Amino acid sequence: MAGAAVAAGVGRFLPLTPADHVTLAVVGMCACLGAVVRAPVTGILIVFEMTHEFALVPALMIGALVSQMISRKLAHESFYEEVLAQDGQHVERLVPPRSLRTWMELPSARIANFSPVVITDLAPDALRAFMAGHTHDRFPVVVDGSLTGVLTRKEATDALAESRPPRLEPAVTCTPATPVREVAAKIVDSPSGLVIIVGKNGGVNAVITLHDILRNQMNFAQNQQD
Repeated sequence: MAGAAVAAGVGRFLPLTPADHVTLAVVGMCACLGAVVRAPVTGILIVFEMTHEFALVPALMIGALVSQMISRKLAHESFYEEVLAQDGQHVERLVPPRSLRTWMELPSARIANFSPVVITDLAPDALRAFMAGHTHDRFPVVVDGSLTGVLTRKEATDALAESRPPRLEPAVTCTPATPVREVAAKIVDSPSGLVIIVGKNGGVNAVITLHDILRNQMNFAQNQQD
C-alpha cells in the first residue's frame, strides 16, 4: 500500500509504466518490513524470494536504506524491542550472566511466566468450573481490574465444600525490573509461595514461583558447564 501510494503520487508528475507501479509496490513491501523490524537484509531476501527478480534487488536496497534512515529518526527501537519493553524485558539488559551472583541480579522478567492463569469471578458456580478447567495450585485473583489476593486450590475446594466465600492469601508483588535475588526472598516470605509481577496500571503481567527460579538456575548451571 505504501509503495502503491508513492507510485500514484509520482505518476501525477512522471510517466510511469505498469511495471514501474509494480516495482514501487514491491519496494514499499521491503521498505516497510525493514523499517518496522529493523532488518533490511531480511526484508530484501523475503521480497526477492517472492518475486525471484534479480533486477529488483538494486531498487530494494535503495528502498531499505531510505526506510532505515527514516525509521531510526522517528523511533529509537524496533517493533519487537518495543514489545519486549512492554513485557519488562529490556534488550540492553539481556546479557548472558557470567556468574551466579550476576544471574541473581537479573530482572525478574527474565524468569517469569507471562501467561498467568487469573481468577476473575469467585462465585461458587464460576469457581467450580474454573477449578475443573485448570490444574494449578495457586491463582492470582483480580476483581474489577484490581489484584485482591491469591487463591490456593485447597482453599477453593474447602470453600466450595463448606459453602462459604474463599479466604485469599495476601498477594506479594514486584516489578519487572526487580532483581531475581529480591524475588527469591519474597517467595520465601510469601504465604502462597507466589510472587506476582504487576504492570504500571496495577494489572497482573506475570507470576514467579520457586520452581521458575530453580529451573532457570539449573539451566544457568548447565550452560556454564557447556
